[in-house]
Amino acid sequence: MSRYAKKTDRRPYEERSFSVRAVHRDRADLHKLAEVLIRLTLQETGESRAAREAVRVPDTYRVAPDDHQPTESATQEKRSQDKTRSPMWQ
Repeated sequence: MSRYAKKTDRRPYEERSFSVRAVHRDRADLHKLAEVLIRLTLQETGESRAAREAVRVPDTYRVAPDDHQPTESATQEKRSQDKTRSPMWQ
């Protein structure tokens, strides 16, 4: 077997020298950053709300007609509620 041969010329940690150079850049546009942050937050809020609503069991369950028009009984019920409503709330 041959001896181990070093494949790199790396220096030991003690012999290394570190330096820092400043890179000057334009200032960030805080208005754009704030707008993006608000949009991301609203998007995440909407997604989490939609996920919660998809799992939630509704308090009441009403089957809507196929044509999405109110039925005659629903229209009559609405009229009777409007008539009995207090004038203060109209």
